[in-house]
Amino acid sequence: MNIFNHLICPVCHLPLKRVENSLRCDGRHSFDISSSGYVNLLKPGKKNNAKAGDGKDMIKARTDFFKSGAYQEICQKICSLVNELKPTLVIDAGCGEGYYAENIAKTDTSPDVIGVDMSKFGCEHGAKSAKRQGLENLFYSVGSIFDLPVSDNSVDLIVNMFAPVASDEFYRALKQGGHFIVASAGIDHLDGLKAVLYDEVYKNEEKILNYNGFELIRCDNLKYTVKICGNNTVYNLFTMTPYYHRTSLEDKKKLEGVNEITTTIEVNFTIYRKA
Repeated sequence: MNIFNHLICPVCHLPLKRVENSLRCDGRHSFDISSSGYVNLLKPGKKNNAKAGDGKDMIKARTDFFKSGAYQEICQKICSLVNELKPTLVIDAGCGEGYYAENIAKTDTSPDVIGVDMSKFGCEHGAKSAKRQGLENLFYSVGSIFDLPVSDNSVDLIVNMFAPVASDEFYRALKQGGHFIVASAGIDHLDGLKAVLYDEVYKNEEKILNYNGFELIRCDNLKYTVKICGNNTVYNLFTMTPYYHRTSLEDKKKLEGVNEITTTIEVNFTIYRKA
C-alpha cells in the first residue's frame, strides 16, 4: 500500500514508516495500528477526547441510513467525478463511517484513499468494512481535517462531503493542479423532512465561495425525489443533519410515529483546483 508513503507524524511532521503493526517516525514517535486497521493520528491532548467526532450511536444511525439507498445517487455522483479527475491519492476529509470513502476506493480508477475523521468509532467502522472486503487501497486515520496527517503537496484530490471546509489545510496537502470537491446542501435539500418538523419550510441558503489559492472550476447540481420508509430510517436521516442539534425537543417529537416521508434530495458539487 503506497498510502503509508504520504503519512506524517502529528507531533513533529516527519514522515511515518510502517514497522510491523505501528507507524513510526525518525523523531521516535510511534502510533499503533489497531486490530481493526485504523490509526489514531490526532495531536497529543486530543487523542483521548471522548467527545471528538460522532459517537457509536451516531455512526450506527448513519450506517443504517445509507443501507436504505436514499443517498445512492449522491455516492454515484461523487464517484463519477473521481473517475473524471483520475486521482492517484484521495482524502475523504470528514469521512464519518466511510460510506463515500469506501465507494471511491472501488471506482474504476482504484485510487488510494485515506479517510480522515475525528470519530474513532467512524474510522473503526470503516476500517473493519474495508478489511472484510479486502480493500487494500483504503486506510482510515483518526485526525482533524484542519491538521491532515499527510505531507505537503502529496494529494491529488480531497472530497469534502457535507463537512467543514479547511481550505488552507487543503492547499497545503494538495499537489499543484490538485482538486477539492465540496458537496453541500442545495436550496430544496430535505424539504420533506423539514415539512414534518417545522411549521414553515424554509429554503437552504446556497453559498458558492472562492478560496485563496484555488480556482473555481464548476458547480454541478444533483436533484431528485426519494421516499424514506420506516420510522427508524426517517429518524436516522434526521440525526445526520444539522437540524438534529438546532431543533427543539417539542419539534423532535413530531417525528414519532412518522413511518414515511417523501423529500427532495438536492446537492451541489463544487470543484476547485489548486492554482
